[in-house]
Amino acid sequence: MKTLLVITLILITFSVTKCVKKIENKISPVLVTTTTTSMSMEDGDIKTDMDLMGVMIDCNDTFRVEMPYLDSFNKSGSFPDETDRTPKCFVRCVLEKVEVTSEDSQFNVNRTAEVFPQIRDVPPEEIVEMATPCAERSETCKCERSYQYLKCLLEKVIDKYDTT
Repeated sequence: MKTLLVITLILITFSVTKCVKKIENKISPVLVTTTTTSMSMEDGDIKTDMDLMGVMIDCNDTFRVEMPYLDSFNKSGSFPDETDRTPKCFVRCVLEKVEVTSEDSQFNVNRTAEVFPQIRDVPPEEIVEMATPCAERSETCKCERSYQYLKCLLEKVIDKYDTT
């Protein structure tokens, strides 16, 4: 559940672009308590003071995505329907709001390492190592680009930590 929440929050940071096709799904209201964590790859002083669930809720106002859909993404590393742009733009919205990606779609792997542990218990230095090759994207659509970045990272994490 923690992993789903983190992925959902990451997805919210993306903003609206021309490649987005809006749909009107409804999300069930969920009471969520969030916590603030502090971490750093060097000295433990970098704070990730953000309300990831709040970011996800904000992004879900524009890009409606059901929690089971996000749960599926968290477990498998991809959305069940990769032709639907709405959840991809949800991811973009979240990543932008948590400052993992900039408006020009450049990914900050160090910021990813600060945010991602809220979703999965993975050491920040490993996140940087896994995210660096994922950050080299060629997609022109900002929503698709953000989705592919997170998908790449999530697949690497699943391959390393979730295989039994």
